[in-house]
Amino acid sequence: MRLSACICVAALSGLGLFAFASDASAQDPAGAPAAAPAAPGAPAPAMPRESDDEERPMKKLGLELNPLGFAIGRYSLNVEYMLARHHALILTPFFDHTAVKVNDVNVGSLNGFGGELGYRFYTGDRGMNGFFIGPSVLFASWSQSSDLPGGKSGDSFTAIGGALDLGGQAVIGPGVIVGAGFGLQYTKNSIDVNTDNLNIASAAIAGGGVRPRFLLAVGYGF
Repeated sequence: MRLSACICVAALSGLGLFAFASDASAQDPAGAPAAAPAAPGAPAPAMPRESDDEERPMKKLGLELNPLGFAIGRYSLNVEYMLARHHALILTPFFDHTAVKVNDVNVGSLNGFGGELGYRFYTGDRGMNGFFIGPSVLFASWSQSSDLPGGKSGDSFTAIGGALDLGGQAVIGPGVIVGAGFGLQYTKNSIDVNTDNLNIASAAIAGGGVRPRFLLAVGYGF
């Protein structure tokens, strides 16, 4: 009887040891304690990223037409180059050809050429986009095929001056540029031209002094 009880205790003890060993093996085959699971919702490690300037592509060169000038006989092109982000140089060569009318009578034409060189600060980060402000200097030379007030037919005269412009410009899609603005311009002519009786186009081109100006540009950036 005592022998049977000992055998039963030994058997039960063996089963208990086997069960404990099996449970430990299931938790870690190597016998080491299992690693604690990661806390749910823990943020992933931050990955290094490029700077904002490297992420945003910048158009460095822009070519733009000025369609508003066509209405008065001025044909011009803006060439913009980004020196750095937000800072641009702008060159605007132009050619003028317009009829001269005195009291609505056609008396000839005004022909000439010139250019502007200016600087613009842009608030945008894609090159020549965002709000802008900037000064420019200008020079022009014309010849007249009519008797303008203050000169004779065939005379030529020049103008020098400057302007301050402000406005806004956008780079749409892959590079389409659309911009508009206004400014104040001052020019000094080499001869005095009385524009009181001239048509709007010739007065806008040949007139001197302080005048407002309006900007519209359509082009493409590269």
